[in-house]
Amino acid sequence: MIRVGMATEQYISVGKIGKPHGLSGAFRFFLDRELKNKNKVPGHFLLNLKGNFTPWFVTSVEWTGFNEGYVLFEEVTSPEKGKQYTGSELCLGEKEVNIYFKKDAQSLDYLNGYRAFDEAGDEIGIIAEVVENPGQVLLSVTTQGKEIMIPFVDDFVVSLNKRKKEIVLSLPEGLVSSQM
Repeated sequence: MIRVGMATEQYISVGKIGKPHGLSGAFRFFLDRELKNKNKVPGHFLLNLKGNFTPWFVTSVEWTGFNEGYVLFEEVTSPEKGKQYTGSELCLGEKEVNIYFKKDAQSLDYLNGYRAFDEAGDEIGIIAEVVENPGQVLLSVTTQGKEIMIPFVDDFVVSLNKRKKEIVLSLPEGLVSSQM
């Protein structure tokens, strides 16, 4: 987490934008925190452009996975205009972070140590690490002394029980066995 003070406002990093996508100039984006409601996203983000925080206004968001998707900003109308911003941090003021993001969602690291199960109730293994790569979040799961990587996408998550520290996943056939 990055906190940068400018005047009296604190800006907190909540994610990054990737490369522009398609003809509209929409960016891939990745959030480091979990939103309270995916249908309620901030109307703007502050882009950290070499220490200068510039407001960019959100036109639309399309979700492609857990905490990632495509975002279209008013300020960018083509991929050519957007290329220079690839990798820029998305920031918000502390007040907005508290409004839009879950309080315990500093990162997805809270999943470390969770027991992962398939839909039949069989244990897959223990989540050793959440790997947040540009483009995809992966769960590194230790099972039978080996490490397997499972994409962490909404379509795979059946349920999450924070009290029991368990996650139930619906995985494509062969995803686990092909890594054993």
